[in-house]
Formats: sequence, C-alpha cells, structure tokens
Amino acid sequence: MSEVALFIHSTATGPFMWRPLLADLPEGVTPLTPVNRGYAPGDALSVGQAFSVQDEVAHLKALIPPGTTGLHLGGHSYGGFVALTLAKEAGLPVRSMWLYEPVLFGALRAEPERMSADVAAHVEALYGAANSMLDEQTGGSEAWIERFIDYWNQPGMWASMPDKAKAMTRPLGWKMFREVCSVSTEPQAFEHYQLPVPLTLAYGEHTTPAAKAMVMRLAEVNPHANVDEVPGVGHMGVVGAPGVVLPSLKAHWARVGA
Repeated sequence: MSEVALFIHSTATGPFMWRPLLADLPEGVTPLTPVNRGYAPGDALSVGQAFSVQDEVAHLKALIPPGTTGLHLGGHSYGGFVALTLAKEAGLPVRSMWLYEPVLFGALRAEPERMSADVAAHVEALYGAANSMLDEQTGGSEAWIERFIDYWNQPGMWASMPDKAKAMTRPLGWKMFREVCSVSTEPQAFEHYQLPVPLTLAYGEHTTPAAKAMVMRLAEVNPHANVDEVPGVGHMGVVGAPGVVLPSLKAHWARVGA
C-alpha cells in the first residue's frame, strides 16, 4: 500500500512553501511537492499562450507515482482550487484534503445575491469593467503583478520586495495571469465541489472578506468539513507564518488516522 500527500503551491510561490509543514506526516505517507507548470526554468508561458486548470491537473496527475493507493491533497489559494479540481477527476484514490483558502472566484461571482456588502466591494474592485484583473492587455505586466501581490499581502508589498525577488517574479507574470483567469472564470458552482472525504478548510483570521466567504461556502456544501480559523494571519499565513498554520494540518492528520 502506497500513500502520497500531494501539496500544490499557490500563485507566485513554489514548492518551498511546504517544507516547514512536512515534518509530521503520518507514517507511510510520502510527500510530493511538485512545481506547477510555468514555474520551472525553461517552462515559462509566453505572453498570449493559453492555459487552463485542466492543463495544470494533467501535469500533476502525470507526477503521481504508479501504484499510489491513497492520495491526500493539500493546497493554498490557486493550489487549493487545483486540488479541488483534481479531486473531482474520476479514478483518483483521494483519501483526504487539507486546503488553506482555496480561491473559487468564478463560483463566488456567480452568486451575487449571496454576497455581503464587503465581499461585493472586493469583487467589484477586482473585476469591475474599468480595471479588471482579467484584462488581457495588462495581464501579466509589472503593474498587474504589483496589484496582485499587494492585494493578497498589503499595499506597498511589491515595492518593498528585493530586486532579486522581483526579477524572479516578472517572468511568471503571464502564468500568474492565466491562474487568476482560471480561478475567476471557472463555471462550476460551489456544489460541484462536494467531496465525501475528510476535509479541512483553513483560513487566516485577517484574510480578505472574499477569501473567507469562499471558504464558508465550501464548508456549507461540505457540512462534514472541519473549518479552522488560523489566528493572527491572513491569506499568506501559510507562507509567512507556517508555524502558526501547522497545528491545523496536524489536527487534520490526526482525524484522518483516527
């Protein structure tokens, strides 16, 4: 029997983000932390190149070792969205899922009548016709990257980053844009992501209203899910404060092994 814990990284990060969270995997579970498409040297997407979540899923499925009898999925943000999509693929032996703020803006935008005023304001700021994050003319540009980084962190984050970090991020711009397009236009509703496996949905205490709303809607359609509010952090807590996030993952493994 061979079990794998596949952790999928978020936009503009990489497999490095998972290292502090891999120390306490259950016995017999092997970690797998691949690089998403477009992030490895020589694999950059050229501007204008099409890319969908199904392309990401195909890439990741090909990396799952033959003979895997149990698959545990972890993901952050875009990685959580990919994990949910992967879990719906027929034939994969998914045993559990731990997701930190999976983003399903497509499903959220399809339910305007359910949005609170603060969530609606966030959605309008991101996708309003005057300055949409989905504008292909600006998508992937440095100004677009700055807007993305600042939204999920804090205003001025991009400007404060070291030049080396900026230089490493700029070639990812178009792939980052395609990831945002995927999470923002995916036509599946929240109900599509009902999953009959142990599921933990974690979110940061100080995350955005929209990110929390997406977690809560996923929990609503998966009433068996455990929902963990991680104290003192926001959307990027899993990267910036992994020690604070780790108890949620440890509790998840304990439930899976019970």
